[in-house]
Amino acid sequence: MPRPSFLHYIVFPPSLKKLTLQGIFIPWEDMRIISSLLNLEVLKLKDSSFYGPKWEPNEGEFLQLEYLLIQYVGLVHWRANSIHFPSLQHLVLSNCLEMEEIPSGVGEISTLQIIEVHYCNTSVVTSAKQIEEEQRSFGNDGLQVLIWEFKKL
Repeated sequence: MPRPSFLHYIVFPPSLKKLTLQGIFIPWEDMRIISSLLNLEVLKLKDSSFYGPKWEPNEGEFLQLEYLLIQYVGLVHWRANSIHFPSLQHLVLSNCLEMEEIPSGVGEISTLQIIEVHYCNTSVVTSAKQIEEEQRSFGNDGLQVLIWEFKKL
């Protein structure tokens, strides 16, 4: 029987606005502990902070989150839209080599201003460009999509 992760034993201050997690190998199911931080505005998930192929946030989580960084996390499937991240302004995906795509629902987030993709799978780059094109077709020229790709030698 799996033991609870150490996140179950931490009491986070309710006023916490910024959190960076790095190299702690927590299952995605325990993200609900982080998402219960009602004032969280900045979340940085770095270097295997979470593990598992799928992250499915629940409705009503991350209501105040404005900035999300996912870096070197082995995430493959991610479900996300305006219900999950209604205040998100800035999304950064960095070295997400296993991620299949940015969920199309991310384009539904009305507050989103910037998507940055740093050295990710080509399908992630493609999905970022599709979200940008879709937003432009709706007349939303305010969304910036910034892409850094590996250079071919």
